[in-house]
Amino acid sequence: MAAITVNIDDNIYEHALALFAFKGVSAEAAIKELFERAAYDEYPRYEHLEPNEETVAAIQECEDILNGKVDAKGYTDVDEMISDILSEEGE
Repeated sequence: MAAITVNIDDNIYEHALALFAFKGVSAEAAIKELFERAAYDEYPRYEHLEPNEETVAAIQECEDILNGKVDAKGYTDVDEMISDILSEEGE
């Protein structure tokens, strides 16, 4: 069995780990799948996707919230959250 070491930009690495976690996949499993597809499909077919302006703005807002630059209300009660969402829709 082969092993590889790869140097990846920290920001790219953290974003990729977050995506893998969201999908329920480990980084190792994702990389293994990439190699398997390359081996068995001759070469993986990639689409280079650029996020639109709305997506870029949403990502920036999330990063600002996580970094404490933007205040965001947190919830421990789902009913309170839904109530707030519905009251905002009526405004």
